[in-house]
Amino acid sequence: ALTAGGFLSTDPTWAQAPRREYVPGELIIKFKSNADPTAADAVLSELGATTLRRFARIKASHERISQFTVEEALARYEKNPLFEYIEPNYIYRAEEIPDDPMFGQLWGLRNTGQTGGTPGADIQATQAWDRFTGSTDVLVAIIDTGVDYTHPDLAANIYANPGEIPGNGIDDDGNGFIDDVRGWDFVNGDNDPMDDHGHGTHVAGTIGAIGDNGIGVTGVNWHVSILPVKFLSAGGSGTTADAVSCVEYATMLQARVTNNSWGGGGYSEALRQAIAEANNAEILFVAAAGNSGSN
Repeated sequence: ALTAGGFLSTDPTWAQAPRREYVPGELIIKFKSNADPTAADAVLSELGATTLRRFARIKASHERISQFTVEEALARYEKNPLFEYIEPNYIYRAEEIPDDPMFGQLWGLRNTGQTGGTPGADIQATQAWDRFTGSTDVLVAIIDTGVDYTHPDLAANIYANPGEIPGNGIDDDGNGFIDDVRGWDFVNGDNDPMDDHGHGTHVAGTIGAIGDNGIGVTGVNWHVSILPVKFLSAGGSGTTADAVSCVEYATMLQARVTNNSWGGGGYSEALRQAIAEANNAEILFVAAAGNSGSN
């Protein structure tokens, strides 16, 4: 029976954690490498599982279940020795950042005390730019709400996939994504990662708005290749499954850095493994921190 808090009375480890948002009727699972295939299939059948996608790098899968709720499935199978892990498909949200439309207001790049702060308390960007202003050889994946790739302060720095012929409906480079010329939208499952929220475009501007062009703001990098990878919706939320897909996609395309200005949800072993795979490929995973005032 369910307790008043909505958890099963068996009180699994998962139920002892703070309550987090997740997608009803969906799980992310990974069987142990030595799990008996017949027994694994039997568990999937008991769950009424339908595979929605498979994660090639971390060897896990995204499943829709019909025979149990997420809480019931976790209570029943969390400690089952067949599984390496079984977890909810958590929901993550974009972290709020301020909108600074002019370089003069970007005190983090050059602080003259213009907002009442301490002059010089900045990243010394102007001194760095005397030495180096970035390179389009560096691919930075913006895992977010998408990016307005037509924005005049970003367009010239947007990644263009050299292996794809735009609009021909063919997966020319054979990477499993048709016409992914400028990245991918994992929310809508298409090749148009246009930002319909605004958060990702702002983040992209901070990282790589074109410098010294007389338009808008200046990014930390005047020159960089920005890869839009969308998993947060117009409402600013997305799922673990789509986040994992984004990290795997950026890893496949050999990004050097991924920017991840989002948080919430709960601890996900699937996401940790995807990040670890990216780290093994020498990709830096940069995350937002401190927005909720919690550890």
